[in-house]
Amino acid sequence: MLPERQQNAKPNVPRSEQQFDAPLGKTAGEGEAEHLRRVAEELGGANSGSLIELQTGLTDPDASHRRTAAAGLGALGDRNAIALLRGLLEGDRPDEWELAVHGLRQSKDRSGWLCLESVAVDLLSTLDRPFEEPRHAFRLLVMGRTKTMDRLFRATDGHSRTIPGASALKFSKVAVSSIPDEMSRVMAMRLGIENGLRTVPSTPEEVSTETGLNLETVRQLEAKGWESVQRPRLYREIRRNYEVNNDRFRASN
Repeated sequence: MLPERQQNAKPNVPRSEQQFDAPLGKTAGEGEAEHLRRVAEELGGANSGSLIELQTGLTDPDASHRRTAAAGLGALGDRNAIALLRGLLEGDRPDEWELAVHGLRQSKDRSGWLCLESVAVDLLSTLDRPFEEPRHAFRLLVMGRTKTMDRLFRATDGHSRTIPGASALKFSKVAVSSIPDEMSRVMAMRLGIENGLRTVPSTPEEVSTETGLNLETVRQLEAKGWESVQRPRLYREIRRNYEVNNDRFRASN
């Protein structure tokens, strides 16, 4: 009988590919340096000088050096470099999400973008958890636009075969609340999710009438709103806008 490890291994799949599919986030009580060393050991083949140097740079006390190291891993683009960045994105620290996104978006081939999309898909199942939803939605917003984000906005009508309407609505509410107030209100009306409830989407003309803004201003605010939602952003910016908008909503009720 084969040893248990061999029984569980994927047939005809290289070891590095098997491990790339596994969660690479930190375990409970694991520090930054220990986490990165473990990932490198599990991936194997992480003995190239450039990879080790960039890996070490991820824990540099200087934030600019950490960003440079993350960008270098993304530009390097091999499986091990991308997996190290994925480990940061799957972790619990928003500053590491930002590092990972910065690095993955430097990828010169499809590997970095595919990694972002893969993580976004994994997060779909977490969006309907009431106590965790904002944090997981924040991570998607830190990442910026992906195909999964586009699908979530389209799925708010409940007609998606793969994304529950409730999850899409929760994400869209957080996304709309994550941008400054005027843009937030216009986007909510245009998407038909005012006050977090699914309603009939308003036309630009209806938004203009309801808000007292002229039509051109409505269109400009909507365009800027989409641009803000879809670009990678800092966690603190997303959270600050979200808290301000929700405090304003609670105060008006």
